Amino acid sequence: MVIELRWAVTDGPAGTAAVALPEDGTAARVLGLRPGSDFWCSREAGGCGGRLVLEVRDGARPRFRHTGEVPCAFAASDAGPAYESLRHRRALGAWLAAEGLRPRFEEVPGSGGLLVVVPEVGSAVVVQLAPVGDTAWRERDDRCRRRVRHVTWLYGPAAEAAGDTELAVRGVAYAVRRHGTGLLVGVRDVGGGTRWVRLSACRLTADGLEAPGTAEARALHARRAADRHEAARRAARWAERGAQRPRVRPETADLPLPFPA
Repeated sequence: MVIELRWAVTDGPAGTAAVALPEDGTAARVLGLRPGSDFWCSREAGGCGGRLVLEVRDGARPRFRHTGEVPCAFAASDAGPAYESLRHRRALGAWLAAEGLRPRFEEVPGSGGLLVVVPEVGSAVVVQLAPVGDTAWRERDDRCRRRVRHVTWLYGPAAEAAGDTELAVRGVAYAVRRHGTGLLVGVRDVGGGTRWVRLSACRLTADGLEAPGTAEARALHARRAADRHEAARRAARWAERGAQRPRVRPETADLPLPFPA
């Protein structure tokens, strides 16, 4: 099976403006005819930084092709996961810059995502796009919290199970989905609800991510925790009363003797 390169950037060898080729040949040709439609294999995604040629042939899927024999990690790869992370990085960078913050992006090898450290507010954002087990999640969370005051996780569709873990522990978890060139954040609560908002509606502070619906999700978690505590307290009280109550021996009817009295 031939694996074809289907991702590129349009803003230079170290660019982050990622584009994915449409399946349709006509749409791919339109992409190539847009003003300034030069394409590169982005070094920021792990590529070689070389120029790419858009190739559209009848009867074949559109693809990008390196010019000449260039050693590159994406020579036989569609580069999807790497560029998916890059698209999230660009949107997060624009959001944080609009907040007046200067983020530092760090790739975490083998994590299927990226780490964004924001020293000004002592916070970090972890974007998790690949599945991650509970143990690995807790270890990464602990490592991040040793570096900054607060860590916010954003979970892509493939990492939803890890989001379930955080939701059970902390009462709120954040999903993330691409929306055009931007991102949507889903505020999940323990009642099973998810409130979707634009990333631009959120703020990153020293206390973590502030998003519409976060306070309500935490309040619901607190109420349910209080209800469970009260139910356990009542059960313990009834058990204690039952243990202190004197036992009454059951009455038994006199049985007839086996011989005359």
